[in-house]
Amino acid sequence: MSAGELTTSQVKKAGRTVRRYIRNENISEAQLQAAIHTIDRFRAAHQKPLVTANNGLRSMVRSEGCVVEVSQRLKRFPTIIDKLVREPTLPLSSMQDIGGCRAILADVDEVRRVEARLKKRRPPVGYADYINTPRSSGYRGIHVVVDYGGRHIEVQLRTKVMHEWAIAVERLSARVGDNLKQDGEHALQLLMSVISDAMAIEEAGGVVPEQVHSEIARRRLDAAPYLGRNT
Repeated sequence: MSAGELTTSQVKKAGRTVRRYIRNENISEAQLQAAIHTIDRFRAAHQKPLVTANNGLRSMVRSEGCVVEVSQRLKRFPTIIDKLVREPTLPLSSMQDIGGCRAILADVDEVRRVEARLKKRRPPVGYADYINTPRSSGYRGIHVVVDYGGRHIEVQLRTKVMHEWAIAVERLSARVGDNLKQDGEHALQLLMSVISDAMAIEEAGGVVPEQVHSEIARRRLDAAPYLGRNT
């Protein structure tokens, strides 16, 4: 049986089995290995649709006259497992970001133009506007989930400023050994959230208010133990 022939019930069962194993429930080695094999096949089934989606996104970006900076990624197996644990009610079959591609654009206007073209060509099966409504972590961007060949592919649209912020958070996560990309109350998360506010104000052509500068300074002091001497 090929990866494309997996049923929804098989995928859901594999996700439940892994969760039960992580909870130290009675799962045999054979059951665990079968679940891992199913998850690997489900992941692999997104590869071809992901390439198609990535090529389509490149075409749309070019059609809007934007500089193409598009990338793609297939979610790593450990990251899939981490999400199963982090979101215990999410069926594996409903995980919409196994395959993802991203366009980094010059400004919000370009993001909106590409977003409109994408929605017109591929009616979304999922959508999140983290520009108008940023996450509490400070994350900003547009996520559009589209169907390619029966698989859901998440398309992320960011400006260069938003992307620089996200890369900084990833680097801090690696430094402290904690996933700071999620919403939370870690000192670094609180600092990066208010920095995101300041970056968004500047990107829109505004002047960052003094109270925001003061908040950044206060949050930086709180986060000092994690920042190191040269940060």
